Amino acid sequence: MAGVKRPSDGQPSTAKRSRPNKEEQDIIPKDQLEAMEKVELIAHILKLQTQILSAARAPPSPPATPGLSEEEVYNKASKARELMEKGIKSQMKWKPSCKTRGARFSYSGVVASAQVFQRMFRLPADWKKKQLQFGPAEFQDTTRTDISTSIRFGHLNITGKNITVRWDANDLTFTVTGSYGL
Repeated sequence: MAGVKRPSDGQPSTAKRSRPNKEEQDIIPKDQLEAMEKVELIAHILKLQTQILSAARAPPSPPATPGLSEEEVYNKASKARELMEKGIKSQMKWKPSCKTRGARFSYSGVVASAQVFQRMFRLPADWKKKQLQFGPAEFQDTTRTDISTSIRFGHLNITGKNITVRWDANDLTFTVTGSYGL
């Protein structure tokens, strides 16, 4: 008999009740506030004021990603580079446009910090631009990867004039776009 409630026996439940959290304890309904005496109301107001002041004086929370050590930056850049290589290779499939070297790829990635992105593409620490362009050989040199995929009767390689890398410093994301073919 699904959906039918068991009749109550009038006894209170013995199950444990969860304790209200501190914020719920501080909230007093309007009717109780109206019933309080002036001294109790003043004490409650003073308590709330001290809570507000202590929250305002509290030190700001630390940044989400603290400074990374040089070894952590190197490891994260290597991992991001490997993921980028795999992501681009997974998009390199045979298409008729591969004959004219016009097949396109686009890879988007996320890094832990700007330091990781700069290490990944061998950029100086003060680099602030939003876009980079590389030739195919320069891209493979800079990223220390050889991105090519074997197909039935040949290999697909990165081709074209430019590989574009767009950087969004706010979201810590980058996008690599370019073309590939025979």
